[in-house]
Amino acid sequence: MTKAQREPRKFKRWLRTRLLPRCSKLCAFVGLVILGLWITGRVLTDQYQWSQYLWWVPAIWMLGSAWICLGLSAALALFSRRLGGMFLRPLLLIVCIGCTGYLIIGVWHMHRIVLPTHKADETVRIVHWNQSAKRVDQQAWADAMLEDGVDIVFVSNAPWGKDRQDLLDAFAPFAPLEKERWVNYSYRVHGEPAHFRIEGNAFIASKFPMTRTGMVSIHTPTPEETLRPGGQRGWVMFAEFELAQGDSKAKPFVVWFVDMPSEPMLWRQELMAKARHAVDNWNGQSWVMGRHVWELIETNGSFPEPDLIIGDFNTVRGSDSLDHLAPDMTDAFSAVGYGRGGSWMPRVSNRFVRQPIKLADWHIDLALVGEGWTPTRYRIEDVSEWGSTEHRMQFLDLAPKTIK
Repeated sequence: MTKAQREPRKFKRWLRTRLLPRCSKLCAFVGLVILGLWITGRVLTDQYQWSQYLWWVPAIWMLGSAWICLGLSAALALFSRRLGGMFLRPLLLIVCIGCTGYLIIGVWHMHRIVLPTHKADETVRIVHWNQSAKRVDQQAWADAMLEDGVDIVFVSNAPWGKDRQDLLDAFAPFAPLEKERWVNYSYRVHGEPAHFRIEGNAFIASKFPMTRTGMVSIHTPTPEETLRPGGQRGWVMFAEFELAQGDSKAKPFVVWFVDMPSEPMLWRQELMAKARHAVDNWNGQSWVMGRHVWELIETNGSFPEPDLIIGDFNTVRGSDSLDHLAPDMTDAFSAVGYGRGGSWMPRVSNRFVRQPIKLADWHIDLALVGEGWTPTRYRIEDVSEWGSTEHRMQFLDLAPKTIK
């Protein structure tokens, strides 16, 4: 055998006995590291600023990468003469199976897909949608909501001007009136104004009259700040609904409607603490329903405690930071929802980047329920048939708890 013939065999032997086994072992190790990071994110959520970024990485990205590493490790081992990763690979397989099972059952609750759903008696049906100021067919969307029996509608960042007036007109059937009434200084509706409220970027329409509303701003930038415009602003609005009309002793149904700042570099623990501070130090200015118009009054009272907090929290479901704003409240999806739960999908022009983005499941539009109410149904619905927005719609059924 000549030297020229020995060289390829020597290289092949080195490849199969040295390089491929080591690469196989490395792939298994990398897969375990990825799963370790995912588990760390699940445990710590956003307790620390560094951990919130692990927490935000979509589960499919992490677990999918770990499964790919497992497959590569097994494939490389087939062509090796030495069993590289023979201990790490079985461990990776066990952890992959365990994490995937936990994701499907413990996070997505896919076992609930076989359970029957129904609308309980005295259920209040609520919808929330962050329209993100994009073009929406308001009339078609409103018609679908009215046909579906929705009782209260919360919309944030609805387009201004004619589109917002169209939104008001579309939900006028909640409380129709022949005479036109002012809802605020810019918008009018052929309906009872107590059933409609526009305050800043918040829009509310309801079958039930509202008796009082109020709002606080969160983390408004000072002129010296050079952060992205609009990224830091947020607000919390309360609205008191009179569900039992005519019963003066009935407690109002209180909803906090929120839209949190979206700047990704903000630590959510600090942000939610600032939101709580803003609520606790509310200046008492609220709007009450007068005879025909909303009237601004000054009070010494406090922000009313919520029965429901709903809106765009700009942090994913299950975050530790939510306890600042909603301690001891139940996440509606965790209680009765199922599926991936992705409520926000950023628009990406690059088609290669767009494909993995479609696998993401950022659930940042949330509904948190107080102890006096029981969520009976929750789902995230696609809204592409009515408009092009990054946010999907929350659909929630609530029933009052029976006092035993």
